[in-house]
Amino acid sequence: MELTNNYSKNVFLLVLLIVFPFSSDAKTNSPCHFPAVFNFGDSNSDTGGLSAAFGQAGPPAGETYFGAPAGRYCDGRLVVDFIAENLGLPYLSAFLDALGSNFSHGANFATAGSTIRPQNTTLHQSGFSPISLNVQSYEFNDFLHRSQIIRNKGDVFCKLMPKEKHFSEGLYTFDIGQNDLTAGYFSNMSTDQVRAYVPDVIDQFKTVIQGIYSRGGRYFWIHNTGPVGCLPYVLDRLLITAGQVDKAGCAAPFNEVAQYFNAKLKEAVIELRKDLPLAALTYVDVYSVKYELIYHANKHGFEHPLQACCGHGGKYNYNINHGCGSKIKVKGKEIILGKSCKSPSKRINWDGVHFTEAANKWVFQQIVNVPTQILGNCKFAAIFNFGDSNSDTGGLSAAFGQAPYPNGETFFHAPAGRFSDGRLLIDFIAEGLDLPYLSAFLDSIGSNFSHGANFATAGSTIRPQNTTMAQSGYSPISLDVQGVQFSDFHTRSQIIRQKGNVFGQLLPNKEDFSQALYTFDIGQNDLTAGYKLNMSTDQVKAYVPDLLSQLSNVIKKVYAKGGRSFWIHNTGPVGCLPYVIDRFMITAAQVDKYGCANPFNEVSKYFNLLLKKTVVQLRKELPLAAFTYVDVYSVKYSLIGHAKKLGFENPFLACCGHGGKYNYNRFIKCGSKKVVNGKEIVIASSCKDPSVRVNWDGTHFTEAANKWIFDQIVNGSFSDPPIPLSLACNRVNH
Repeated sequence: MELTNNYSKNVFLLVLLIVFPFSSDAKTNSPCHFPAVFNFGDSNSDTGGLSAAFGQAGPPAGETYFGAPAGRYCDGRLVVDFIAENLGLPYLSAFLDALGSNFSHGANFATAGSTIRPQNTTLHQSGFSPISLNVQSYEFNDFLHRSQIIRNKGDVFCKLMPKEKHFSEGLYTFDIGQNDLTAGYFSNMSTDQVRAYVPDVIDQFKTVIQGIYSRGGRYFWIHNTGPVGCLPYVLDRLLITAGQVDKAGCAAPFNEVAQYFNAKLKEAVIELRKDLPLAALTYVDVYSVKYELIYHANKHGFEHPLQACCGHGGKYNYNINHGCGSKIKVKGKEIILGKSCKSPSKRINWDGVHFTEAANKWVFQQIVNVPTQILGNCKFAAIFNFGDSNSDTGGLSAAFGQAPYPNGETFFHAPAGRFSDGRLLIDFIAEGLDLPYLSAFLDSIGSNFSHGANFATAGSTIRPQNTTMAQSGYSPISLDVQGVQFSDFHTRSQIIRQKGNVFGQLLPNKEDFSQALYTFDIGQNDLTAGYKLNMSTDQVKAYVPDLLSQLSNVIKKVYAKGGRSFWIHNTGPVGCLPYVIDRFMITAAQVDKYGCANPFNEVSKYFNLLLKKTVVQLRKELPLAAFTYVDVYSVKYSLIGHAKKLGFENPFLACCGHGGKYNYNRFIKCGSKKVVNGKEIVIASSCKDPSVRVNWDGTHFTEAANKWIFDQIVNGSFSDPPIPLSLACNRVNH
């Protein structure tokens, strides 16, 4: 990746804050109080592991802050030290250091030279540590077990060990992978060969995370790898042609491999979020921060970004045979050959491999201070929503007849235009922004549009359907029509406001359109529409690009009208919905471990993949807009897959319905009645306790499920970029 001069004009958002996953208080974004940190990594976060086992990193290492060697390959503190400081914890003791270590607040298993994948070379041969990530994991397991045995003895060592609960309440930090990439190059592998083993490296990384989770770990802070092609030891040691050097002076091939590693790592984190539903996993893009620092060093107060502060000779003040602190004898007298520079505080690189304390502090400030020092809370004046029944607050009911009772029974205690027992995600979004619930644009009775409007209707699709609602159940109010309605509303609302009568109080101010949040939750019906026409999965996937092109067009038109903040939900796992499982032919082999239909979920994931790419493209084309892509698929799938653990009952059984395996019959829908002996009775009634059900009517979620989903997405844990709802007006580069 080559950054343009405009790069620095964008706001970084790499990490917001780590919030408790699935907490009922997620709306407040309360910071966590971590009693301990357990770190895994290489020299970028080693606070003394390699030094304890194989000999101390000598002076001038440690000179800036500690005034003496302190086990760190740096003039002072590392990013992990600043993390500990920020959490109000002492610096981490290295697990391998038996002298003066205090593990009451955590432990550091990192060692300089560590790799994720064990190497087939010795430390002396290659410089890579034998303490690879799997070994660090074994050390952690041993530490978890033995530390509690020692605590139970009650002697002086008890005070030096963490409490048992600290293992579930602690923060698990990871900064490793850089050495795995350079190891291949140092073995004379080609770039393609290095890339080929990256998936295996990532798989081994995932295995370690899963192991820690199984032992109680819940909070994971995972750094991606930095731009290795910008490090002097790489630039000096490996052959690079002039055409491979980018504008920052870095080696593009090595940075591209780092980016490939990071892409796979991010995919792994996303997958882990699905597999480990009780964990909070934060992916931290240190690559972008470090590259920004190197590319714009002078602007950030640094100099000579590709030159080592501590070293000897050559273009980069780096020599593999004469490293930082190395000595030689001259006329019988020992002198230091690899000296440090006069002002490490102005340098980025310390010794050709590692960053200085000043650079580490700058990097840390970018990844931790974004919410309080860069991003401002948004004061959304209004919400304008576009969607289908997942967010329809009365549009279809106003135009084609009210959704019957027991819809609305839980919260509104009467039908309220929603296909649910109570509130929808859009209602909780409005609550979260301290705004009233949205009135449906098509509802002319008692509507108040001063805080926004809802253009969604149940059954809506992105692409207009060639069937009537009576034929297919799909609304004629497709997304393009909703776009036209918005445009009309935008114009006519201001004409009416200018009249100054009572209606003016019920319509938004002109400036509200640019200060509003635009929410989108649509696409599910477009996928099932194809299957209802007997299309194959391949045929459905074939028209997905056209769907997203049409979605993109509507968003561009909203942008042209002044819309700037967009909150876009991907589509949920349609293969987990009773109306899909009941209606379509599914073989036993197509049912996944949770009971969902794989083919339909695969199409949903394909739609979401292209939707995310569409959002990325829109960020480029609409530079004044803030786009937040929200992964509701993962949240809904976790809820369905772990329903009982999360306090819900059978997730496939409709609460309101009639008959069959799933209490669902498409001919006898929720609220349906029939006449028996001259008396009208409800035959599709609701269950006794909707609060313990996931599915409401075979198609839609209950209020309880919607609330749970909202609690997961409001804090940004499932968003790209990972920002909460309250900060969704901020344009973010990630």
